[in-house]
Amino acid sequence: MRYRVPAVTNFKIKFGGRTLALPVGTHLVGRMSDCWLILDDDLTSRYHARLYVNDDTVQLEDLDSSNGTFLNGKRVSARTKLDLRHGDSVRIGREVIAILSDASASAAEDPMDSLRKTIGPHEDTQFPALISQLVQKSLNMGKIKEAERYALALTNQLMGANVNGDHPTARVAINSLIQLAAKSASGVWLDRVFRLHAVHGWLMSDEIIAALRGALDRITRIPGTGLEDYERTLREMSREGVDVPRHLMSTIAEFSDAYGGP
Repeated sequence: MRYRVPAVTNFKIKFGGRTLALPVGTHLVGRMSDCWLILDDDLTSRYHARLYVNDDTVQLEDLDSSNGTFLNGKRVSARTKLDLRHGDSVRIGREVIAILSDASASAAEDPMDSLRKTIGPHEDTQFPALISQLVQKSLNMGKIKEAERYALALTNQLMGANVNGDHPTARVAINSLIQLAAKSASGVWLDRVFRLHAVHGWLMSDEIIAALRGALDRITRIPGTGLEDYERTLREMSREGVDVPRHLMSTIAEFSDAYGGP
């Protein structure tokens, strides 16, 4: 059984040298781990703004942020949805985000866009493997923030990708996140692991569970709703006839009791 994955539109956002495809849906932007786009910036509110993405439109809403959201240099009114177009510039905190559209001939290409070409079951996986190497290299050099940026870009792409959990792209992202969590002692990255599994309906392998246990030796809590979402997804899958291993259900319940909650 496969859960429906949000389609990826022709819209992208570009910031900090990275380009992310915008999947259809509603996406929070802010500092919290359950935001679609996490900005590690003290000028950014926990839940700063929201993007509404359809096949042919993107709208922006400021969520009463402390320091405001700016569109093309002008502060926007809170709780007002504004249409975004190719070439628009959105500033949130210190981050300037460019809106790009494939429909425009001037849309800039970025190497990160290559990830979208590697998610098919028979296609090349060189690009995610390269990103994995960059994450690992950054971790080995003690550059945690740099490693986080690579992993964040990769997982944001995977959120809107129709890909199986055993695909190399997925395995690369999951392993990178768990390594980041272990190195940084931050449960935020484990929240991302559970969110990816919940969104796609992936069944966690024994290998992943073992890696999670190792990372949790240094982590006291997993923030966000990813763990709760995954536990609920497994229950729904089981009710719908999916053969969810009993030991997986009990392990996720164990993690939820020990590391979940506010």
